[in-house]
Amino acid sequence: MSFPGAVLFLWLASTRNRLRLQVLRLRKPRYLVGAAVGLFYIYSLFLRRLDFTGPVAAVPPGVRLFAELSLVGSVLVTLFSAWALGPDRPSLTFTETEVVQLFPAPVTRRSLLHYKLARGAMGAAVGALFATLFVGRVVSPEPALFFTGAFLSLGTLYLHGIAASFMRTRWAGRGRRGQVERWVGVGLVLAAVVMVVFSTLETYPFPRTVGTPGALRHWVEAVVASPGLSAVLWPGRLLVAPSLARDASAFWSALPPVVVLAVAHYVWVRLAEVPFEETAVTQAEARVREQSQRLSGTLVRKGGLGARKAPFRLSARGRPEVALIWKNLITRKRMAGGVWTVMAPLLLAAVIVSVMGESNVFTDTRRVVGPMATLLAVMMTVVGPSAFRMDLRMDLPKLDLLRALPLAGWQVVGAELAASALVVTSLQLGLLAVGLVCGPGAEDDWLMTYWWPGGLALAALLPSVALAGLFVQNGAVVLFPAWVPADRVGSARGIEALGQRLLTLVGSLVVSLLGLVPAALVGSLVAFVAWSSLDLWALPLAGLAAAAVLLTEVGLGVLWLGRAFEHLDVSEDRPE
Repeated sequence: MSFPGAVLFLWLASTRNRLRLQVLRLRKPRYLVGAAVGLFYIYSLFLRRLDFTGPVAAVPPGVRLFAELSLVGSVLVTLFSAWALGPDRPSLTFTETEVVQLFPAPVTRRSLLHYKLARGAMGAAVGALFATLFVGRVVSPEPALFFTGAFLSLGTLYLHGIAASFMRTRWAGRGRRGQVERWVGVGLVLAAVVMVVFSTLETYPFPRTVGTPGALRHWVEAVVASPGLSAVLWPGRLLVAPSLARDASAFWSALPPVVVLAVAHYVWVRLAEVPFEETAVTQAEARVREQSQRLSGTLVRKGGLGARKAPFRLSARGRPEVALIWKNLITRKRMAGGVWTVMAPLLLAAVIVSVMGESNVFTDTRRVVGPMATLLAVMMTVVGPSAFRMDLRMDLPKLDLLRALPLAGWQVVGAELAASALVVTSLQLGLLAVGLVCGPGAEDDWLMTYWWPGGLALAALLPSVALAGLFVQNGAVVLFPAWVPADRVGSARGIEALGQRLLTLVGSLVVSLLGLVPAALVGSLVAFVAWSSLDLWALPLAGLAAAAVLLTEVGLGVLWLGRAFEHLDVSEDRPE
């Protein structure tokens, strides 16, 4: 059997076995229900909305400009990182299975290279398909043309990354002289780009009438159309031009340069080829070792969590629950990820609004910061319990170790819950403090009257609501551990896993809403009784009453959940 035939057989057999395994998993009710929910979700949210029968409505110029600049910027960042970031070694990576099956076989280096290029082309096709389904219909009236252009662009960038890694390997092999040549070239390019940017900004200064609708967008259009910046953006624009073509004529006009560029990159890869087998084997072994360390919880990255100083010192004496809280709080990486989960959409929305020309909302920073911080604090009530997982969800693979600790069940559950609650509460109170100080953002008598009483009521209520949400999600870990996704490498993937996550989320929301009913009744009753004497300042009192009810519910729930934790059978089926 030829090498291409063997590779094709390997791919087909692997795909068949994976599909067979997923079908066999559907015999278990949780996977069957999860698959049904996942399919319904994908259909209702994405596939049902796709309409390829006719052209889409005209894309607003601001949206198209933002999409083009985003794609061009992504291309330029990819090109820069290929030459300036990462180690100086071939970027071709092989899995442990590929190393075992292909490297001992009578296969030439050229065949292995073509194998990885074929895998890269498959990855580019998958990426182009998803981009077409979820982005293409927004920026292009022709999905087929967008897919073809995106496939060529992603494939060319993949080839460029490989060629750049080969060149960097060659320079590294030449010692200091090679590194000097490389960094001199990178430095000259960066210096030229900086000079062009400053020169363009001097010619096209930032508009003073930025509050005028559309002024910022027109300024951006003029800047990117300037001769100097057009030359800087030319590589990115050349690659994304077929994807953003408005019609077939524009597509065929933009296609030949990209095809020529892709062929030239393939020739470049062939000419710059360097030995990569030893590096591939070393990387494969390192990935397997890292994965096993992740699963066992012993992974310590250089410069990572293990190399950093703990945020606070754990005393040798004290309550044992504090050790669990300390252990979860020092997981800084997970905390930062949760913050960016909340902040990234906000920053993206700000950029979109600016490009669309609605920048008048930024003319008075204080008027924006107040409502934005308050809204973000409210959003943290919903997003926080899912974004911050330094609790039983993080320790799900180690429930047997937690049960072996000389602690009562309620102590373990309470300590695991406390870390995420402390982080979410700190963020909420900080955001509310900023919002209260900055004000409502509008000179409205009604808002000014309710701002401080309402803000103090939120300060009392929101942390307790977030705590209730955290309790429900941690309760699911104890009561239904097989349905909760674990924070670990190799967790379940696929439509059935998506459905399980959706069911867990919906169930958590329903239980949280039911738990809010008694708190809402008590808070409303307190506000009704105290309104006649305290007027608006009855709101903080009502918030405290509702928070007290929620805290009581959570406290009783921790005691009950602790008993369930003590009787948890850790030998039962875990999430896959």
